[in-house]
Amino acid sequence: MLCMLLGKYLAVVPVTVLLIVFSIFLFITAFLNRDLAMVFLIVAMLLSPQLTIGAVSNRQDIMVRVDDLLVVIFTMVWLARSSLVKNARFIQKFPINRLVLLYCCCCIFSTLKGVFLGQVVWLRGLFFVFKYIEYFFIFYLASSNIVDKKQMVLYLKIFLIVFAIVNLYALSQIGHVDRVSAPFQPKGSEPNTLGGYQVLILGVLIGLLTHASLRFWKWPLIGLALLTMIPFGYTLSRASYMALVPMYLTLVFFNKFATKNILIAVLMVGIALFFVFKPAHIINRLQEAVTPEYQENIPTVTLLGVPLGASASARVDDWIDLFHQWTKEPFFGRGVTGARFVDGQYIKVLVETGLVGFVAFMLLIIMVFRQTLKIYNNSKDGLYRGLAIGFLAGHVGMLVHAISSNTFIIIRIMEPYWFLAAMVMMIPRLENATKEDDQTERMKVNPARNVNFLLQSHWKGSV
Repeated sequence: MLCMLLGKYLAVVPVTVLLIVFSIFLFITAFLNRDLAMVFLIVAMLLSPQLTIGAVSNRQDIMVRVDDLLVVIFTMVWLARSSLVKNARFIQKFPINRLVLLYCCCCIFSTLKGVFLGQVVWLRGLFFVFKYIEYFFIFYLASSNIVDKKQMVLYLKIFLIVFAIVNLYALSQIGHVDRVSAPFQPKGSEPNTLGGYQVLILGVLIGLLTHASLRFWKWPLIGLALLTMIPFGYTLSRASYMALVPMYLTLVFFNKFATKNILIAVLMVGIALFFVFKPAHIINRLQEAVTPEYQENIPTVTLLGVPLGASASARVDDWIDLFHQWTKEPFFGRGVTGARFVDGQYIKVLVETGLVGFVAFMLLIIMVFRQTLKIYNNSKDGLYRGLAIGFLAGHVGMLVHAISSNTFIIIRIMEPYWFLAAMVMMIPRLENATKEDDQTERMKVNPARNVNFLLQSHWKGSV
């Protein structure tokens, strides 16, 4: 009967049937092996295609990626597993939990308000809000599955392997397109996304190189870091160029070990090589930002006495226009997708969710920064320290990247970002668990000492 049913619908909506069968297979696989499920998710973040399953309007289709499907399926798997395992928690206790809840509530409330006022198309707003919340689901899904250091090592290896594949793909595009991009995107589209992703993972990579004992992985990872700079330059993403500098300076400033001097030396060599070779494609791209160029309906904007280029002028003009829209609804905004598209995360959050949502968003990213820095300072393990400072550097880079991009809602950046955030936030628990295991092991080694301890405790209690 099942085969007959699938056969009937296969000729009508084959994509839907394939998704159903694929979902059942993934559910069973994830239920039996959660590490394999997380590996699937990490790979799908950058290496999954998009599927069209409908439309929210005449102009915009509903695009679903494989990783979207994985998040839903793996969440259902975890709920099923938690019903069979005692004390299993999907949402672990973290300092950022309340701020995550507050920001999500602001997005939902503002969007519902926008729907009632006719400012938001309800289906479009619903899908975007779900996408925002999905990032946090990745955070809690990853954190609920991490129980030991072996998993952390496995996930980091998969992250770096995917990173290498993405860079090799981008490298193969050089000379064929004007600006390189990530896999499964139309050629030349969204190079800004690739640049932001490279900054984030490069921060983690350098953090591991300067803190962890990598043995035979060391030189391949150094080669990967150097190789990354070639396709990174050909993204021609000014936002990514700006993000790279504070990312690297964060690694230098907060580094408490001798490797800080190595980072400073590499920085000096990198600056010298840039001025020696003077890559024309990068220099021309940077000059465009401050080269006035006449374009119809785009007035030239002057910032601090410097006239901006047409693209930068149009962006600043959009920010000013959206700021005026925000003043009309300052507290709760117009709702997600209630304002026109603009490149700029902070002004977007302000106009969509209002001052309340903007404050919640800023408190959230500040809390992520503080907790990551605290974990780095308190951690004793080299791998954990490298991951923490690497993510901290990537986090700072994303904050700068978000000035002129919608970084914190870009799928290919935010999915790895929140997965890595979960790994970092789990570090204190893993270290505490290791200490408890070591203490238990020491107690097992000397049973006579344990008996004496118990007898002494008994007599003291009696007295």
